[in-house]
Amino acid sequence: MTDSVPLPPSLRKRFYEPVVLLHALKDVYRINNSLMEPDLERSAGKSQQQTYFCFLNKLSQICDSQPKQRFGATVSAIAVLDSGTIEYRFASNQRDDAQLETVKGYLTNIINVLGGVTDSEVRDKSFMRTVHSKILRNVLAFNRPRVENYLEALISNDRLGFCIGYAAADEANEGRYAAEALRSLQPHIEAAMNAPRLNHNEFTVHSEALLEAIHSRYESSLEDYMKQKTRDPMLNPDSPWVEVRHALGRLLSYFIAIKVLISARKFWPRLFVDFEVSCIPSSEPLEDLPSIRRTAKGIIQRMSRNTDLMDAYESHASHLQSQSHRLDDRIRDRVRRGHFTPIVHAEVNLLESVLRSRAAAERDGEAPLRFFNEAEFGAYLGTSKPPCLLCGLYFAAHPDGVRVRESHGNLYINWRAPDLSVNAGADPERQRRDILEAMVKEVRNHAGRAIRERSYTRKKYDSCTTPTNPLGSTTVGGSLPGRGTKINELASAMGQISLDDALTTGVKNKPPEITPGVTRPSTNEGGDDDDNDDDGGGALL
Repeated sequence: MTDSVPLPPSLRKRFYEPVVLLHALKDVYRINNSLMEPDLERSAGKSQQQTYFCFLNKLSQICDSQPKQRFGATVSAIAVLDSGTIEYRFASNQRDDAQLETVKGYLTNIINVLGGVTDSEVRDKSFMRTVHSKILRNVLAFNRPRVENYLEALISNDRLGFCIGYAAADEANEGRYAAEALRSLQPHIEAAMNAPRLNHNEFTVHSEALLEAIHSRYESSLEDYMKQKTRDPMLNPDSPWVEVRHALGRLLSYFIAIKVLISARKFWPRLFVDFEVSCIPSSEPLEDLPSIRRTAKGIIQRMSRNTDLMDAYESHASHLQSQSHRLDDRIRDRVRRGHFTPIVHAEVNLLESVLRSRAAAERDGEAPLRFFNEAEFGAYLGTSKPPCLLCGLYFAAHPDGVRVRESHGNLYINWRAPDLSVNAGADPERQRRDILEAMVKEVRNHAGRAIRERSYTRKKYDSCTTPTNPLGSTTVGGSLPGRGTKINELASAMGQISLDDALTTGVKNKPPEITPGVTRPSTNEGGDDDDNDDDGGGALL
C-alpha cells in the first residue's frame, strides 16, 4: 500500500527489539538441546461449530501446496462471508496475482462439484466414494509438490526401512503389526515417487492408493505404536520415528480433508450454491530496517527496569556470547539488509480485508457483511496451519474478537502488522497501536521467560503430526482447543455421521467432473520446508 500510515518509530523499535532477541535466543537454545517437543495431542470438541471450523481449516490446507518456500509463500487463510450471497474469501502469504487466480479456479471447481451433488445423492455411499476419489485426486495433483515432500521424508535416509526393521524385531505383537502395516505402504510410495513429472494422473492414482492404505491401518495399533516411539523425552527430534509419524499423519490429513468437505456439503448445503470465490493480494515484503539496539544487553535494558531480568541474563551472558553461540552476532544478523523483509501473514491480511469491507458496507448503507452463521458459530477464519506466535498474539489483542485456531507458538521474525491507509482515520490507527502495544508486552514476557529458564519451547513442525477430523474414526490430534479423543465420539455426540457416513449419497453413473488445478513446483528461495520455516509462517487440522 503506497499511501500508508507508518508505525511510530518508537513503537516499531519497542516491538521488534524483543522479537529479534527472542528469535536469536531460540537458535541458541536449540543448539543447547534445550528445545522441547510439546505434546501434539489436544482434546476434541463435540459441536457443529467446531466441525465448521475444521471445514474452513481443511479448505485452507488444500490450498497450501508448496513446501520449502520463503515466507511460507502458499500458507493460506479462508473466511466464508454472507451478505445475502456466500463469499469464500482467501489470502496467501506470498502468491502473485496469477497464482491467486489459479487457486481461485481450483477452489471454485471443488465447491461446484460438491454443489452439484443432490440431497438424495449425498446419502449414497457408493456414489460419494467416487466423488471423494475425484476431489482427492484433484487435491493431490494441486498439492503434488508438498505430497512429494512428505513421500521423500519417508524414504530419505531409509527412515521407513529403519522403522520397519525396528518394529519387526520387537517381541511385542504391536511391533510386528506395525512392521507389517508400514511394509504394506512401500509399494505405493515407490509407485507415486516414480510417476513421471508430467503425468499427474499416474501420480494421483498411486498417491490415492497410498492414502487409502494409510487410512485402513492408521486407526489400529499403528498410531499408538508410533506415538509410543516418539514420546521418549531423550529422543532425537530428527529420529526416523518422528519423521515417519509426521509424514504419515500429514498424508492422511488429505484423505480426511475430503471427508470433511463432503460432510460440510451435507450439513450446510447453502455453502455450495450461488457462491463466489474471491482473493486478496498478498502484502509486499518491506526492506525498511528497524532502528533497534543490536545487543542483548541493550534490548533487555529497554525491555524491563526489573534488575532481576538483567541479573538472569548476566549470570550466563558469557555462555550466550561465547564463540559457540554469539548471541549479539545473531541479533545483528537478523536485522541486516536482505534478511529482515517482513510480510503481513495471510490470516492477518484476510482479517483486515474483511473488517475494511464490513466498515465500507456500513458506511455505504449496504447489507451488513457477516461471517457465515455468525450468530451461532461466531466469526472465524480458517488457516492451513496453526498461526504463528505473533499472529496468535495479534488476534488475541484485536478488539473485534474474530477467532482462528490455536497458535503453534513458533516465532517468525519476518512478520509485520497490516498496512493502514492514510484515509483510514484516527480510530484504526489507534486500534493498531493498542494491539501492538499489547503484543509488545507479551513478547517481552516470552523473551524474559526464555532468559530466566534458559530454554525455548518450539514445535519441530508448525503443522500437526496427528491428523484431525471431527467426523470419523481416525485418532484426533490437536489444533482447536477443547477437542475430544476419538473422532467417532464427536459424530455420536452430534447425532451425525461417521467417516463412512460422510461419503453417503445416491447413485449416478459418474460424479461431476473436476478441472485439475495444478501448480508448478517452485524453487526454494531460502528457508526450510514451511512445516518448519523460519522465514514465513501462518497457519493443519
